[in-house]
Amino acid sequence: MLTLAGLLSTAFAQTRATGRAPQTSVGTRVAVPLPASDAVLTADLKRILTEAAPQALASDSQRLAQLNADVDEFKRRMGVDAREFDTLAVGAHLTRLPSGAAKVADVVAVARGTFDSNALIARTRAAAGTRLSEQTYGGKTLYVVAVNDSVKLFGLLKTHVSDLAICVLDQYTLLVGEPAAVRAAVDVAAGRGARVDPVLLNQAQTNGNLVAFAGNVPPGTFAGMDTGLPNVDRALANIRGFYGTINSTSAGVQMATTLRAANDADAKQLYQTLDALRQVAPGLISMAGAKARFAQSAINNLKIATRASEVQLSLSVPQSDIASLLRAL
Repeated sequence: MLTLAGLLSTAFAQTRATGRAPQTSVGTRVAVPLPASDAVLTADLKRILTEAAPQALASDSQRLAQLNADVDEFKRRMGVDAREFDTLAVGAHLTRLPSGAAKVADVVAVARGTFDSNALIARTRAAAGTRLSEQTYGGKTLYVVAVNDSVKLFGLLKTHVSDLAICVLDQYTLLVGEPAAVRAAVDVAAGRGARVDPVLLNQAQTNGNLVAFAGNVPPGTFAGMDTGLPNVDRALANIRGFYGTINSTSAGVQMATTLRAANDADAKQLYQTLDALRQVAPGLISMAGAKARFAQSAINNLKIATRASEVQLSLSVPQSDIASLLRAL
C-alpha cells in the first residue's frame, strides 16, 4: 500500500492575514472539498518541493533536476505551477479491471496556496490552445483540456486521463482532476453531493508528516489477483483498508503503513504471510550492486506487527540509502 502514497484536510493553520492559504492547526479543521473517495492522500507540497526533495536528492542531482523538470512540464502543459501552492489533498476511487488488476480512477486534487488565478487561467488557455473547452458548473468555470495521455499532477502524481479539468474554487483553492471528479468537488464545496468519509480524511491528515494517506478497499478489489503465490493472493484479498504516513527528517525517511483486515483471524494470516515473505526475501533478491544492498537493508529495517484486525508495517530509510531507494522504485 505504500505505493499509493506515491499516488496524494492537510495542514491549513495560517490566517488570511499572512497572505497564505488557510491551514489546519491542532484542534482546527478546515474542510477540504473532496467528494466520496476510496483513497485519500494529503501532502505538504511546499515542504516537498523546497525542503524534503532537495535534501533527499542532495546526492542525486539528476533526479532532483528531473523532479524540477516534471513540475515545469506540468506548468507548461496545463498552466498550473505547483510551486505556488502549500498543500495538496487527493481523492480517488479504487476499481477492479476485467483483467483482475486494481485501478485508481476518478482522481481529483485540491491544492491550496496563494496564487494569481487570472495569470494561471491565462497560462492554461495559452498552453492548451484548441484543446481547451470551457464549461460552467455550479456557478464555477471548468477549463477542460483534452490530454489523452499520462500526466504528472503538479509534477508528482502520475495518472492517465482523457481530459483534465482545472477549476478555481476560491482565491486560495484550485481543483485539478478528471472532469466528473472536479464537478463532484464543486458540489461538495457548495454543500451538495457525497463528501469523503470524514474518518478516512482524518486518518489522512498530515499532522506534521510530509505525506499521509488512507483508504477503504471495496470488497472484491483484490479478489482473484494472481501473484503466483497463493498465500499472498489470499492475504491481499483480505485487506479492507489502509492508512499511513511518510516523513522526512535530517536522518532520512520514515514510512509507516497499517493494513486493516476484515477480522482478527484475517489480520493474523496477513501478518504471517508478510513475515514469511520478509524471511525468505533475501534468497529471492536477484538484483546486484547498490540495489541489492538497499533491498537487504530495507528487509533488515522493516518491522511488522499485528494488533487486533490490523497489521502494522514500518520502515526507516537512512539518508545515505535514499538515492538507492529511488533507484530501486
